[in-house]
Amino acid sequence: MPQTMSTVYFNVREFPIYASTGDVVGLSTERSLIPLQFEGDVGAEITDLGKQYKELHKGSITAGDEVALFNAYLLSELGRFEPTAEQRRVLDYLFNQKGRGNVCNNGVDYNNGDKSLKKPNDSYRSVLWIVEPEDFVLENGIWKAVGGEAKNKIIPDSGYVGRTCDGAYDPYGPPYKTWETREQAEKTWTDAGFSQEFAVKAVSYFYSRNEGAGTAVVGRRYWDDDVGRFYLYADRDPDDGYPLIGRLFASRSPSGARLAPRI
Repeated sequence: MPQTMSTVYFNVREFPIYASTGDVVGLSTERSLIPLQFEGDVGAEITDLGKQYKELHKGSITAGDEVALFNAYLLSELGRFEPTAEQRRVLDYLFNQKGRGNVCNNGVDYNNGDKSLKKPNDSYRSVLWIVEPEDFVLENGIWKAVGGEAKNKIIPDSGYVGRTCDGAYDPYGPPYKTWETREQAEKTWTDAGFSQEFAVKAVSYFYSRNEGAGTAVVGRRYWDDDVGRFYLYADRDPDDGYPLIGRLFASRSPSGARLAPRI
């Protein structure tokens, strides 16, 4: 990380908001719930705007780590987490201001997921969710992620992300479930006792590809009120780029090593 980069330290170790231990959503497999957690330094601003996504992923924050930051933001809205002034500035920059977005250091292989995993319904996709790939390469016209930590995941169709018994997002980044309309997703929060104002902030959109549609990169942005403050997209080619998408630097502390859910 460049020495001139301004960073802010976070130690987020909170359970997903209003989550309860029990079944993995829709999969009927017992597991122990773990926190959405991140310990380390985060860049105070998004940099390197407009480059290809494959050039931006190295050093960028992962989707799972950014989910933890979003959880911290929502907890602060509920008065359950009191960020420092510097942390508040970063959280506001990411989740309260419309505009720029950032690449996440993840890839999603829609071709090679474990097809034997049980799906809640046919709209879900079996994928390899890849954390911190070493590179993205084009082979015979097909993008592939090289290296990294690959996890078999069942991810939902594109849609609005609402609350489930395990929270909204898997610790690796993808949502557990999506709904067709924002109103349906917001109702999952208000039915649990949250205010309508909070539900509007909590609900965002997730965009995925279909199975067999190759390897995509992951990004996050807050573009407008409909898609929400944590619009997570896992559909862009690694050689795509967008003028207002850049890199959000992040580095984990040694004691903040990523923990995998016990499934």
